[in-house]
Amino acid sequence: MLTPKQALNEAQRQKQALRTIIGWRRVLFVLSACFVALAAWGFTAGMMPAGIVGTVLSCLGMVLTLLVHLSIVRGEKNVEAILATLAPDAKAEG
Repeated sequence: MLTPKQALNEAQRQKQALRTIIGWRRVLFVLSACFVALAAWGFTAGMMPAGIVGTVLSCLGMVLTLLVHLSIVRGEKNVEAILATLAPDAKAEG
């Protein structure tokens, strides 16, 4: 079992890691948008290979963005759980 100080330190480290992962999510989202633009350009300009590559990469980027987002959501819940152990709410007491 963690001491309150250790739990607070762990929550702070996880919050810092979440900030880093949020940056990754932003980069993945922007890259996905760029790949969508590549796909649109490739299909409209008659450059079929560029359109196909852009489509595949944009789909991959969107899936990765979703996975990173889900890890952020679960990480935030984990931090809340750690902080809840430090200060249990009134419902648990009564």
